[in-house]
Amino acid sequence: MDIAVIGACGDVGRQIAQQIVSERLLDRSERLVLVGNAQGASARSAYGLAADLTDAYAEVCPLIEVVLDPASIRADLIIAAGGVTPKAALGSAPMSRDGLAEVNAQIFHRYAQAIAENGHGHEIVICIANPVELAVAIFGQHLGRQRVVGMGAFLDSLRFRQEIAASLGIRRQRIHAFVAGEHGSLAVPLWSGVHAYGYSEDELSKALRVIRNGVHAENLWDTIARAQKEMGALIESGKVQEAYAVVNQYPPDVRVVTRPFVTHYSGAKTVIGTARATMEFIRTITQGADVLVSGQVTLEGEAYGIHGTIGVPFVVGNRGVDRVFELPIDESERKLLCESARLCGEKIKRFL
Repeated sequence: MDIAVIGACGDVGRQIAQQIVSERLLDRSERLVLVGNAQGASARSAYGLAADLTDAYAEVCPLIEVVLDPASIRADLIIAAGGVTPKAALGSAPMSRDGLAEVNAQIFHRYAQAIAENGHGHEIVICIANPVELAVAIFGQHLGRQRVVGMGAFLDSLRFRQEIAASLGIRRQRIHAFVAGEHGSLAVPLWSGVHAYGYSEDELSKALRVIRNGVHAENLWDTIARAQKEMGALIESGKVQEAYAVVNQYPPDVRVVTRPFVTHYSGAKTVIGTARATMEFIRTITQGADVLVSGQVTLEGEAYGIHGTIGVPFVVGNRGVDRVFELPIDESERKLLCESARLCGEKIKRFL
């Protein structure tokens, strides 16, 4: 399998490219395609990255190719990590993902159209660039919705498991949980489907009630908005440590959204976590096994009556989206998910 990374010289793209090589995801006869922008700095740095990877991993390095023209991308799995990202300098006002849409929509269209016109017709695209729902909608419009998935809800689900595990004092691998909805402040953590190894149903119910601390579906988004406003003021003042202290006062579902918010604007960004989650998702596809995950897909009523692009649980395999699951969830979660899809759909329509 050949893999292409659009935006390979960006923060996340570079991490993914390095990890693909260092973890031997491709053998030496397969290709890693580093896609740069002919009008940007990556027109030069992509060649330097290719040389650096070859220098570091000469014994195990796959064939590395640099591509600057979207029409020349040839790969089986394409990581769409290219696009503008919010500035992450301390003291700068936090920028909404929605503010990226106008610029990034043009980038998504350009690559999606080129792949549709020049590819082999079986590519699977994993969208990382934000707004991720917009990226999935645009790539799916050109390539077909089965072949395009977004990483937002997958990454949020890993974070949700970690935050629950931290509150319970156990390891993440003991937690089973999904996040649906829009990636960001309109996320929908599915508490009704949480399971924890070593807990009886009654024990877990009591423990979750404690750690949720009065936050529920009806007040979740308002709580997130208040928390982000408080943390945003601290970040603009350069008080990162204080912002993290505020994060830790909230329950797990609020921390899922607000901790990455602080991390990005701390100057460190969320690069490593995003790259590691993407690698896990890539392995799921390249191993050929069908696995139930949560991520952004375009729906036509298969789940909860939703028509549009949003994060939901689905089965992914080596052909992309195999089937979407309508997991049993609480009515309050269902309403919140449908509202998240409605609000997200209104934003997407402006760019389609």
